[in-house]
Amino acid sequence: MLPERGQESNFNMHSPEAELWFAIGTALLTIMRHLLIRLVLAATCCLLIQSMGAEERLRLIVETDAGGDPDDEQSLVRFLLYANEWDVEGIIANRPKARPGENQNSERTGLGITRRLILAYGQCYSNLVQHDSRYPAPDLLLGRTVAGYDDVEDGVNLILSSVDRDDPRPVWFLNWGTIQGCAVSSLKRVLDRVRRERGEAGYAAFKKRLRLSSDNEFEPHTSSVQPPFELWIDTFRPPLEGKRWYHRFSALTATAGGFDLRRDVLSGHGPLGALYPTNTTHWQKEGDSMTFLYLVPTGMNDPMQPGWGSWAGRYGTNETFPGLHYFWANQKDQWRGSNHRDNTLARWAADLQNDFRARLNWCVRSRSNANHSPVATINGKQGKEILWLSRAAGSMLRLSAESSHDSDGNKMSYEWFNYQEAGTYGSAVALTDSTSKTLLFKIPEDASGKTIHIVLRLVDDGTPPLAAYRRMVVEVSK
Repeated sequence: MLPERGQESNFNMHSPEAELWFAIGTALLTIMRHLLIRLVLAATCCLLIQSMGAEERLRLIVETDAGGDPDDEQSLVRFLLYANEWDVEGIIANRPKARPGENQNSERTGLGITRRLILAYGQCYSNLVQHDSRYPAPDLLLGRTVAGYDDVEDGVNLILSSVDRDDPRPVWFLNWGTIQGCAVSSLKRVLDRVRRERGEAGYAAFKKRLRLSSDNEFEPHTSSVQPPFELWIDTFRPPLEGKRWYHRFSALTATAGGFDLRRDVLSGHGPLGALYPTNTTHWQKEGDSMTFLYLVPTGMNDPMQPGWGSWAGRYGTNETFPGLHYFWANQKDQWRGSNHRDNTLARWAADLQNDFRARLNWCVRSRSNANHSPVATINGKQGKEILWLSRAAGSMLRLSAESSHDSDGNKMSYEWFNYQEAGTYGSAVALTDSTSKTLLFKIPEDASGKTIHIVLRLVDDGTPPLAAYRRMVVEVSK
């Protein structure tokens, strides 16, 4: 037993009682130390999980002339199946009356057509959220879908509210066209108003909050009113060899990977797929789809880097706006024996169409009865952000995808390649064992001060086969 107060001087440190209490104290300290370690580890894991779940999502607004060329409705079907990938701030319908003859939708206003598609999405929603809980509720989308007609302020107010919101993320604006019979673009109306009411400084601050993946319907704000937009990706132009870029989406993807519009979209895939119109000038035209495919987080693209390539192709500086961060589809890729602009999209065409097929399956199938993309993990790092590595010229670099996995238990194939056009090195980098889980290669001796882009393409053997990517940018030190 412990000595009573006042008897401490008589306590024998070597007595059996003292040794017993010493042993008890040591054991308690050990237990407390282990508990503390467990608490720290638990807190760390919690922080890691929170960090992994907090990847920044893009905010975006679509402005559509649904009710004109039916390809807007085609693009809206695809867009809604990717609504889980972003924070959709709004959809603005700018055509008050559907075009007779060309547009055959039973709804006869742009807003009515857009809402009809969202209601069809709503009928698929209970299935879609089994595959990804991030799909927005249909009521939320309906509440953010407004008219952008000349005689109402709904589209204008939606943009103002979104851009002015206390959120550090910029707003990506996607205009799909405002041709004859449409209202003036709601964004143009907003910019006119902000410039008039907030002065030069307020206008500049507002404009700085916007990014464009869009047709140009905002003049003079795009070309002559300062400051310029921070970034504009024109996914519609320029024409090459007499072929407009937005028309190439149909030519390059309509049958890619065995895709069949009737089988994979129109039949047996629920009410949303059934609303996909076919009376367009190009089969599966979808001329507006590249505006948002540019923004799909695939693991290989960065929206702030148009020259790196994405499911919408690869973009270079728009020469008609020298000195500005304005880009359009004027780049070429070397692929399968040819060097052409079409390759910047064609190389991904089967993958993006298979992904579309899978999401249409999600509309009608349970999670256990559908395929999902594998997860590409490089050197233990999971996610879709670009991996930056710094290495010396002449050094060896080892990249491992051994931790990659497929949630459906499908087998996976591995393909590593050097995306030569995206880097600044300028020459091809030789890769050996490019179909193995681990890649080991030598950084070229003459690559000092340059960047080398290595992309992993991971494909499962499910139905349809789905791809995941991961891009590594190697900065070669001098």
